[in-house]
Amino acid sequence: MVLHRPVELAAFTRHNSNLFAERAARNYNEGAMRIIVGCLLVVAGSVVLTQSSQELHDRYGEPDRERFSARPGISLTVEYGSDHLACNALIEPPQPLTYTEEHVPLMSSERVSEVLEEVAPIAMRGKEINAAVVVSGCNEAHVTEYENVSIMRSTHTCDPASRDQDVRTAITFKRDICPKPKTPFTVNRP
Repeated sequence: MVLHRPVELAAFTRHNSNLFAERAARNYNEGAMRIIVGCLLVVAGSVVLTQSSQELHDRYGEPDRERFSARPGISLTVEYGSDHLACNALIEPPQPLTYTEEHVPLMSSERVSEVLEEVAPIAMRGKEINAAVVVSGCNEAHVTEYENVSIMRSTHTCDPASRDQDVRTAITFKRDICPKPKTPFTVNRP
């Protein structure tokens, strides 16, 4: 009987090794399956929890501000009055909602002029009342007051040969329902 013990011990060890390997493989497969199911739940949850534009409109009503892709590399943000007509518009390079320290590229001056003409056509601006230019190094801010609108166009002119010089253009519509703009030409009276 003593001779059978090493054989029995070897068979027992082999059997337990196989059991251990099977359990390890099963645990590994169960763990992998849990991870996959967990990831699928997170993805499904984020898709379900993400709200569409229509859902946000249904919940909160019409926006008082919208941003559009006016041209490649040019965004247009419009702020509305209570009558749902534009009070302010901003033409600038597209930017994320959260602040980043990335360099904002300059925009095509020709394309900015096109968008400006679409948003505030020359015919609707009225008579020019006043104009000023503020220069600081390579930066220029052109402020023009018209009867119906005020336009401030900022450019960066260090490279005069470049077609991309526009930094941003702010347009303020002078309508009774819109907040009154503060410009270099505004006089505060007591």
